[in-house]
Amino acid sequence: MGNTAGHSLKAATLVWFFYAVTTVLLAILTSWALYSQVNYGYAFWYKQLDIQQHIDHYGPQNRFKQGFEQLPPEQHIEAFEQIRNAVHEHGEGLSNLQYSLPSGQKVLLLHRAEVVHLEDVANLIDAGRLLFVVLVLLWLPLAWCCLSLGLPGWRERLLITVIGVVGVLAWLAVAGPTEVFYQFHVWLFPADHQWFFYWQDSLMSTLMKAPALFGGIALAIALGALLLLPAFYFAGWGLASRLTPTRNRKPHLS
Repeated sequence: MGNTAGHSLKAATLVWFFYAVTTVLLAILTSWALYSQVNYGYAFWYKQLDIQQHIDHYGPQNRFKQGFEQLPPEQHIEAFEQIRNAVHEHGEGLSNLQYSLPSGQKVLLLHRAEVVHLEDVANLIDAGRLLFVVLVLLWLPLAWCCLSLGLPGWRERLLITVIGVVGVLAWLAVAGPTEVFYQFHVWLFPADHQWFFYWQDSLMSTLMKAPALFGGIALAIALGALLLLPAFYFAGWGLASRLTPTRNRKPHLS
């Protein structure tokens, strides 16, 4: 009897874990999608991170493109928005993006290695959209399974949550945010494609003051996800409750 109860608790804990991970990922992806609609807050980060001064310093050192530092902030922000629009449209038009010098001369914004990298980013965004659909399809069935199997006790749920959060924070603290950022690039992008660019070699990297801008964007997405997470968690729970007869629900397990 005790053995059966133990197996039931393990099954319920495992299903709850998958439901929790699903809601976390849904919250992150939704926050990412919403933040992208406001150009990732680039106009705000442009001022906060002194990106204009960064461009003024590294723009003249660029070995491939000239004159970008001569542009006003509005055109820097427009250049970022052009990149944002292209990567969210499957990478279309990346190789044709241009900026205009005060003389009227048109200059291509990106060189070939930058285009290839941003096409990889576009593919990643497309994969994120597909992942979102898969997660939505799993969301309610997992919530329904949680109700049917019973929730693990609050101690089990708290322990799993603490281990997950502490593990992520420990990785960030030990490795450092920059190394974590680079490691994700190693995991996510093709090994034979360049993803690291010196500021002197890349207007894209200079424009984004990489990786500083991505730290700000990640922080904003994380805060948005924290706000959305309870909504996804309890909405899934509430919808599943309506679909699950009371007689089929099991009490908390411990």
